[in-house]
Amino acid sequence: MFKFKHSKGDGSLSGSFLVSVLLLSGVLVSPRPALAGKSPLHVAAAADLMPVLPHLSRAFTKKSGIPVKISWGATGEEALAIRHRAPYDLFLAADSVHPRELARAGYLERKSLKTYAKGILVLWVSKKILSEGKTLPDTAVLSRPEIKKFALANPRLAPYGKAALSCLRSKGLWSKLRKKAVYGNSLAQVAQYLRTGTAQAGFLSESQAMAQAGGSVKGDFVALSPACHPYLTQAMGIVSRSKRKREARAFEDFLVSPEAQGYLKEHGYH
Repeated sequence: MFKFKHSKGDGSLSGSFLVSVLLLSGVLVSPRPALAGKSPLHVAAAADLMPVLPHLSRAFTKKSGIPVKISWGATGEEALAIRHRAPYDLFLAADSVHPRELARAGYLERKSLKTYAKGILVLWVSKKILSEGKTLPDTAVLSRPEIKKFALANPRLAPYGKAALSCLRSKGLWSKLRKKAVYGNSLAQVAQYLRTGTAQAGFLSESQAMAQAGGSVKGDFVALSPACHPYLTQAMGIVSRSKRKREARAFEDFLVSPEAQGYLKEHGYH
């Protein structure tokens, strides 16, 4: 469990990790009931994958007979949990930095590290803010008085939040807009802020923004990668202490297969 304390400006936090209750803040889900006699492959996954990974997990299970259980959370949270011996088999991060650091420290198998996706940072804005018939403006829209709050994932926990902060700083907007910022621990919480109207705009992955289309709060989004921030190189790796390494390798191979890569590119990845 984490205790967060946000700073006024950049989403910084101080945290204490209670090992006796070592659980990710994400929700544990199984794409399908565990097959008889088989324990599931336990995957720690970044929240940007919520719109796509359940489908891919079901497809993998159908092909291989290996059930998959997913734990959602911010990449930084999951990396810390792995360091504290959380019972995961495979880590799917929203960047490549955390997997490399974990591999150097011996928590992930170095040879198992693979890039599985290139993420796209986007800015989502409520339809109530946008003028009818006009195209979505860029980050300058955040200066409009109608936008009381905009949301981003905590830059200390989430690579997409860090990318959003970098984008705003590169445009010279952060110092002017920081008082409007509200932080989520992950992209899932940012999406919730947008659905509930807590924030009128927010930074998401394109996959999450596409998933917002079916929500009750309507909006539109503009891609900020690669112009304002490079595509996010998202890497995965097998947890060194996993007892299901063969199954984890099979899932890694599936995620880089043409079938899975095609699906990812259709649903918000470069």
